[in-house]
Amino acid sequence: MLSSATKAAANVTKSLAENDLRNAVRDAKGNGQDGLQNVSDYALDAGQKVRSFVDKAVDRTRDASDKLTTEIKSEPIRSSAIALGAGFVLGALLARR
Repeated sequence: MLSSATKAAANVTKSLAENDLRNAVRDAKGNGQDGLQNVSDYALDAGQKVRSFVDKAVDRTRDASDKLTTEIKSEPIRSSAIALGAGFVLGALLARR
């Protein structure tokens, strides 16, 4: 699951790509076939930016997961105690509703 910061960064990247595409369309209106190529280039560039962002997010998520797995294996009792405590807190919060 992606963090809120990751989601916010994805939205910023999406907005930038959409803005680039809008600018390309505006520029293309008077340029004919050259404009179509410009729009295609902008779309390709936007796709590469999004793909790069997704790849980085996946790598960071995988790294965090690996680190968490290592921590749980090296400290199983402490990890279990933390999970138990978190379960009690969540249970108490959900029971209040």
